[in-house]
Amino acid sequence: MITEARVIGITPGIVQSNDFEAIKKSFETTLDLLILRFASEKEFNKNFSNLVTLGKDLNKQVVVNSRHINLISQNFNLHLTSKDLMKYNERPISQNNILGASCHNEEEVLRANKIECDYLLISPINHSKGKSGLGWDNFNSLTSLSSRPCFALGGMKKKDLPKALAHGGNGIAGISFIKDQS
Repeated sequence: MITEARVIGITPGIVQSNDFEAIKKSFETTLDLLILRFASEKEFNKNFSNLVTLGKDLNKQVVVNSRHINLISQNFNLHLTSKDLMKYNERPISQNNILGASCHNEEEVLRANKIECDYLLISPINHSKGKSGLGWDNFNSLTSLSSRPCFALGGMKKKDLPKALAHGGNGIAGISFIKDQS
């Protein structure tokens, strides 16, 4: 299932009332997987059940960012922040659930391999919001270390998908795929 994914969406921190329709449209047409990453517990509680139901209705997977780990059962798909990733020496959830991780360097990629993550988001690829980008060559180097599918994150547009594939990745990821279909 993850091996066939090409585009992963990430929810905005705050979901406005008109965002749900955009998320639904993106999930129906573009996204293969959706990571729920909200700014607060209030936002999580407001949106979680509707987005999980949407995923089930579309027969697509929803994954929860580890910043919300205390709000979900252990029997749910999980995406670890790089900080949370480094806390684990073994897989924190069942093999029956999807486990992803954010990685920014070799040490994190190797840890993700060790705990048997199902996919990795490698970022940031491009310079954005004051963060220096890794660039495509470094993305390629990190994907070559991974035993799992890797997705480029950080300033991605749909036109970057061929670049990600050409540099050892399986696809692209970002918040922009929720609202911007370009």
